[in-house]
Amino acid sequence: MLAIETLKKRVESGLSNPEYIEAQYDPLYETALSETDGIVGNKDLADAFKMDIAYYRFLLLVDSASENDESNYKLALSALKSAGYQKVDETTGTSVAVPKVMVKVRRSEY
Repeated sequence: MLAIETLKKRVESGLSNPEYIEAQYDPLYETALSETDGIVGNKDLADAFKMDIAYYRFLLLVDSASENDESNYKLALSALKSAGYQKVDETTGTSVAVPKVMVKVRRSEY
């Protein structure tokens, strides 16, 4: 799970309005992160993509999303579609990536 502090730094660097960093917005950060966890689930997605999703979810909550933010969000969601899954290895207790198998149905040439 991404940390609230990491999302705050992303918001601070991405927005020119510093008021969104104040403590009154902490519940919105938590909401954005929990929505991101729900969207990502157990997919094996890079933290940068997860952060883009969380950032966009936060911007939607404060009604401050731009077209560029929306395109980054769509890119992250497209990466999510092609991502594999994470599963916990029972013997070691560590998380292991399970790649997504891409199967293509071929038509008969005859």
